[in-house]
Amino acid sequence: MMQLSIAHRSERGGREANEDALGFCGNDTQGCYVMADGTGGHEGGALASDTVVRQVLAHFSAAPRIDGDSINELMKVAREALCNVRKLNLQFPDMNTTIATLMLDVERRLAYWNYLGDSRIYLFRNGRAHSLTTDHSILQSMIDAGFFTGTLRGNCKRNMLYAAVGSDEMPERAVRDAPFTVQFGDVFLLCTDGLWENVSEEIMEEMLRQAKTPEQWIDDMMGKLPDPCAPDLDNFSALAVWIGEREEITTRILPESSGNE
Repeated sequence: MMQLSIAHRSERGGREANEDALGFCGNDTQGCYVMADGTGGHEGGALASDTVVRQVLAHFSAAPRIDGDSINELMKVAREALCNVRKLNLQFPDMNTTIATLMLDVERRLAYWNYLGDSRIYLFRNGRAHSLTTDHSILQSMIDAGFFTGTLRGNCKRNMLYAAVGSDEMPERAVRDAPFTVQFGDVFLLCTDGLWENVSEEIMEEMLRQAKTPEQWIDDMMGKLPDPCAPDLDNFSALAVWIGEREEITTRILPESSGNE
């Protein structure tokens, strides 16, 4: 039977405070995993991300269903949680946060997810990285429209977001509520921009091939950061979910296959 192995880590980087938040709820075969990256000032951003993560997990824990309706409901919970905490903390009117939520049921081999902003969800299948999310950033939308031919990494405008949890409108590509089939050996990674900005997909794949545990994989990726305490290094966080024990299929590279089912 397929089982889930989980590891996570969140670091302040070179910033004065850590505005990232993460958490999970579940058991060996199913669960809900949440990542958030707050904005709006140190205290406001941290409060926003922490509140949203806690409320989403509390809602899932009270009614642990994994289906399309549930992943849509969790997005509503996140948005309502941020709205409520804003009302209680008028000193932080601009507090906001990204979110990335993954729901897994390996007994039924199903996954669902939602996201807003630029916190990402990756699927590693047959050793290859597939991004399941597309950043809700202005620069990414320019790339998608063909108006910009560069890359996000290293661009000072990459984190200008047009959508986050507190946005008035929700973009179309924010919720995957159609069933996505998972396979034995699949690996999922939720991470904030402080990690993916500094660790390429190629390095993620390389570190995965060498790792014996999800904890080692995360540690090795974070070991590739140029200077974990550099003043310009953002908070960086990762949450890894491995399906199955470490088998050869988890890390070997097979012929290219799509991450979309």
